[in-house]
Amino acid sequence: MKHIPFIIGLLLLTTTVSNGQDSTKFIFNEFCVSINRTNVQNQFTKDRNGFGLGVYHSFRADKKFNPIFGIEFNRTSQFKNRIDQGHFAYVTDITYTYSCLSIPAGFRYSFGSKTKFFIETGGFADIRIASHRKGTLYPYQLSENQPIYPERKIDEKIKLSDSFGVHLGLGIRVPISNYELIIKPEYKFAFNTPNSNYDEILNRYFKLSVGMSF
Repeated sequence: MKHIPFIIGLLLLTTTVSNGQDSTKFIFNEFCVSINRTNVQNQFTKDRNGFGLGVYHSFRADKKFNPIFGIEFNRTSQFKNRIDQGHFAYVTDITYTYSCLSIPAGFRYSFGSKTKFFIETGGFADIRIASHRKGTLYPYQLSENQPIYPERKIDEKIKLSDSFGVHLGLGIRVPISNYELIIKPEYKFAFNTPNSNYDEILNRYFKLSVGMSF
């Protein structure tokens, strides 16, 4: 969690000086906060909630079709009933958290007059900042030729790999004074499986972002 203040500072303080002017302006022209929920549930896994924030630059924002690029911090979470640790141990009731610096890039198509609806799609890379798991470890031991499983609580960092994939979002831009309110539901689908030793985590999630365009 020590990385979060740095990420927030990076997102909020990335400014540039305008050529020939004394004033400054943001490199990015959109800012959003978000909540998310993983979409990986099966008989061994349950979805959990997370959060994030991000800044974006929408090129030619007044046009119907425009490229968009951003930098996000996203923290996702999920719960697993059990994971085997090879032949010598297993872990139960595990909560995973995955914090990453996300870099989305794609295109947006807007339609409407004052209030505008839009479709947005493209690719992304989730670069791991920190990953963590909490659960109960049961190592195998033999006692009089019978296996016993002394439990031990674990609360530890793990090194999951980065992930990459595609995103698809639908949204609305509502004018408010000199700004626009942005509401955007989105789905992020990672192709690969971030893994570390015996841990394999699918980082796929729904996200709802709310923010401003300025």
